[in-house]
Amino acid sequence: MKAKSRLAILFGALVVVAMLWRQAPAFAAPGLGLPETPEDKLEYVKKNMRKVQAAAERYAGHHQGRYPVKIDRAFQSYFPFGSADDVNFTTLSCNYNPYTNTKEMPVLGKLKSVAEALQAKSARIGIGVTEYSPIGDGKGYIIRGGAGKGEIVTVGRTGRDAKTPLLLTNDSKLAVLANMMAVQFAAESYYEKFGKFPVSLDAEFKNCFPNHAFGQQPQKGIDSPIATSTGLPLRNPFTQKLEWPVLGRFKTVKEARFTPPGELKPGVIEYNPIDGGKDYAIRAGGPDGKAFIRHKNDQQTFTLSKQGEL
Repeated sequence: MKAKSRLAILFGALVVVAMLWRQAPAFAAPGLGLPETPEDKLEYVKKNMRKVQAAAERYAGHHQGRYPVKIDRAFQSYFPFGSADDVNFTTLSCNYNPYTNTKEMPVLGKLKSVAEALQAKSARIGIGVTEYSPIGDGKGYIIRGGAGKGEIVTVGRTGRDAKTPLLLTNDSKLAVLANMMAVQFAAESYYEKFGKFPVSLDAEFKNCFPNHAFGQQPQKGIDSPIATSTGLPLRNPFTQKLEWPVLGRFKTVKEARFTPPGELKPGVIEYNPIDGGKDYAIRAGGPDGKAFIRHKNDQQTFTLSKQGEL
């Protein structure tokens, strides 16, 4: 399978992983699975909000920790089935609006802070739409959704939750997940050129990392395996430092995945070459200084491999 096709499939799967990380709501509806009841439609808007958040975090993973400041092709390419290249996406990348039965991208909001968003809880933003507001010239974002009459989607349906707007903002844990996916992107890009995955953190591997410095054109270089560009290190969301991944010592994906999470500094990405370049295992450090756990199982470690996270 071509690396670009593999990347598209992996990204689609990992967007789901990112949404599950934040416990995105699910719905069950007959037929094609499209929402039919008012409750299902509202939950679908929340799901769309998580999808926009996952795309924003993935974008930041490719742009040294900076988030999108406009709804353009660059941002849209990080939605599901996009190429994560600042250029290419498809109609499948669009959100489905459960109220209007149309496909659409988020709208650009004008919020400047969470405090402002909380004060504007009675505002209306459009039926079923998702709204993305960049904060601080790419330092953060706020995502809101519109319910059946255009009112702001709230945290819940009763009591205080019914009056509290649901706001999605930049999240350090999701940013680490996005950095894991950026390392995976680099490993898959390396495979496209060499027919195997990297076995060390050498210059060839680093040249495969995303090369989009925020607000700048891609860097040019003669040795790059992808789009003649030179890769850039990733911003650790906990330390704000630019870092390359560290090399791990696991010998199999199974070992990396089923070993209880051990010490790993917050935000650090660990890359483990497997079987001489036939596979890889990527892990990351959480805010507690230990590797992220797998699916709420504190005896297993969240690990990405060429098969995704199974």
